[in-house]
Amino acid sequence: MKKEKILLPKDPSNVKRPWLWIGTWSMGGEGFGIHDERESMRVLESAVEKGIRHFDTAGFYAHGRSEELLRKVISGRREEFFVSSKGGLVWEGRRVEHRASPKKLGNQLHETLERLNVGYLDLYQLHWPDTEIPVRESIDALKELQGKELIRYWGIGNLTAKQIKENLKEEKNVPHQVHFNPIRNSQGVLDEGKEHCINCVITPLEQGLLGSGKSSRGGEAISSKDIRNRNPYFSNPNVLKWNKRLDELCHERSRAKVSMVMTWICAQRHVHAIIPGPRKMEQLDEIMNALSFMEKNELVEQDKADAILSLERAKNYVPRDIWRHLDKGPLL
Repeated sequence: MKKEKILLPKDPSNVKRPWLWIGTWSMGGEGFGIHDERESMRVLESAVEKGIRHFDTAGFYAHGRSEELLRKVISGRREEFFVSSKGGLVWEGRRVEHRASPKKLGNQLHETLERLNVGYLDLYQLHWPDTEIPVRESIDALKELQGKELIRYWGIGNLTAKQIKENLKEEKNVPHQVHFNPIRNSQGVLDEGKEHCINCVITPLEQGLLGSGKSSRGGEAISSKDIRNRNPYFSNPNVLKWNKRLDELCHERSRAKVSMVMTWICAQRHVHAIIPGPRKMEQLDEIMNALSFMEKNELVEQDKADAILSLERAKNYVPRDIWRHLDKGPLL
């Protein structure tokens, strides 16, 4: 990985894999079915024990509870961790609204700092563009917060290729959270950001659909109150058929599905970080097993490549029929 595409905490001495971040959306106990906060804490603490130092959160997640959980993990060791949070999405009662004006972003940042009990964020991002506020206006607000040393880096999330071209043409290496996986193949967005962005892949396992748990069966396996019912992939028959075939191929080849999916993602061009979001120990274990697969087979690229893994080597270690299936994706 090119050095300019790597983000590090102030104290990087314990960082081994700066391209693997842990997301905390589901950890706050809101919208993802039965929740055990003690389990979420075990996941966070175990991730730290296993060498993870990059964590991504947002004030929007579970009305701030995900940030409050993360506070317990980083307390007393702040400079060891790279902590990323986001602003621009807020709850108004039960409604989700965009609030990305300069004043609102500043207010949300201060609320996040208070919940995390920290004096600065390593990264603060525009969660989603606000249709009422020009993207550049939100970016200028983030730059102002950076100038006040409240944040080390500023970033953006969920921009289209067109929005990248229009708003980041004068920028270099801006962290950008991109929803990307074999089902949602947004390679064009990654490509557009190759010069201007540090592409951080979010939702790599498509909210569990690309995992091995019961949610991999789609909408039939989750409760009616689960927010994943709003995800159209959970009810799309072509996606579910394609996903079932992926399960079969991985079983036939004795390969772990999560390892195959994460390896495929990390080997794609212009992928610079990946942010899975485990909330159970078995999910974290699957992620760490994927990491072991990559490292055991020496797939991780060195400091001149523009991807996390070597595409050539990854294709040698993932069975050809699985790779072709991931490449093809479902018919959408």
